[in-house]
Amino acid sequence: MVNEKIRLGVLHGAISNAGDFLIYERGKKLLEFFLNDYFDFIYIERFKPFSGDFDGLIILGGPFLSRRLNWQARIISEYVRNKALPIFCIGLGISGKRSDFDKVRMDHFLDNETILFWKYVYETSELLSVRDRISCDMLKNYGIESELTGCPALFDLENLEGKRTFLENKKEIDKILVSIPDLTVKSLSSVKPFLLTLYFLYTLRRKFHDKEIGIIFQHGYSIPQKVIKKLANIKGIKTYDVSGKSLDSFSKLYEYDVHIGTRLHSHIFFLSLNKPSFLFNVDMRTEAFLKTIETPTDDYTISGIENLVNMLADGITKNNFDKFNNVPIDIENLCGAMKNFLTKMIVFYKNRGAHYE
Repeated sequence: MVNEKIRLGVLHGAISNAGDFLIYERGKKLLEFFLNDYFDFIYIERFKPFSGDFDGLIILGGPFLSRRLNWQARIISEYVRNKALPIFCIGLGISGKRSDFDKVRMDHFLDNETILFWKYVYETSELLSVRDRISCDMLKNYGIESELTGCPALFDLENLEGKRTFLENKKEIDKILVSIPDLTVKSLSSVKPFLLTLYFLYTLRRKFHDKEIGIIFQHGYSIPQKVIKKLANIKGIKTYDVSGKSLDSFSKLYEYDVHIGTRLHSHIFFLSLNKPSFLFNVDMRTEAFLKTIETPTDDYTISGIENLVNMLADGITKNNFDKFNNVPIDIENLCGAMKNFLTKMIVFYKNRGAHYE
C-alpha cells in the first residue's frame, strides 16, 4: 500500500526585506524541483505562531545562528515542545557583529538555552546545512556536524549551468547598482552609517559621473532613507523600493551590470546572475560569506569606501573582472552539495519506513 506524500512545514523569514524573499522564493524552487515527488510542502511564516500537523519541519535559510535565541527560534521551540518531530535546516548562517566571532571563536552561543535548542534541532534529524564556512566551524565546536551547501538564494536554477567566467560578452559596464545599510533613527549609533552612506554615494557619483547609478532599498524607506532618496534623485541617481518581494522579481535590476554595496543578498543575487559584485564587510554575515566565496571587499569606512570604489573603477577601466572567475565554479560546487543534502532528506524518511507515491 502506498502512503500519501510526507507533509513538511517550511519555515521562512520573508517579512519585508527583499533579500529574505529571495531566500524564500529560490528555496521554494529548490525544494519543489528536487523533492516534489516525495513531499508536500506547506510554507509557513516563522515569525508568527503557527499550528498544524506535519511529518517534519524545514528551517529555510537566513542568519538564524544568533548568539542568543531570536524570537523566531522561540516560536519554533514553542511549537515543537513535546513533539517528536524531525527538523531539517537548509542554508542557515551565523549572525552578529564582526568583532564577536574574533573574541569568542570557540564560544559563539551565549547561554545554555541557545546551545540546547540547536543540539535538539540537530539531533532530531542530523541534517543541518549552512551557507558559510564560519557557521560550519562554529557548530562543530558544539558537536553539530553541519554540511556546507551555501544559501538557497545562490542558485538561479534556470541559468545555473555553463558559467565559467564573468562578463564574457560584455564590452562595457554602463549601469551600477548600489545597496546601502538599513538606516534607522533608533539611536545615535545610526548617525555614523548614515554619514558614511552619504560619503559612499558622493564618491560613486564623482567617480562614475558618466554612468547610470541606481540604489535599492531592500527594507523600504525609513526616515533617513527618505533623505537619502531625495538627495540621490537630486544628483541623478535612480532609486528603487524593492521591499516586500524577492529581488529577482524586479526586472529593472537585471539591467544593471555590476553591484557594489553593503547588502549580502544583493551581492548574492548579482553573483548568481554571473555578474560582479563588490561587497563591504559590515558584520558577521558578510564576513562569513566572504570567507566562503571570495570576492573583492573592504570595510565600510571612509578609506574602505575609497578602496572598494577604486577597485570597481579599475575593473571597469580595464574591462577585467578576473578576480570573480572562481565564483561560478564555487556556486556550482555548492549546488552539488545542496542536491546531495536534499537527497539525504529522502533517505531519512525511507529509513523510517516511509513510502512515496
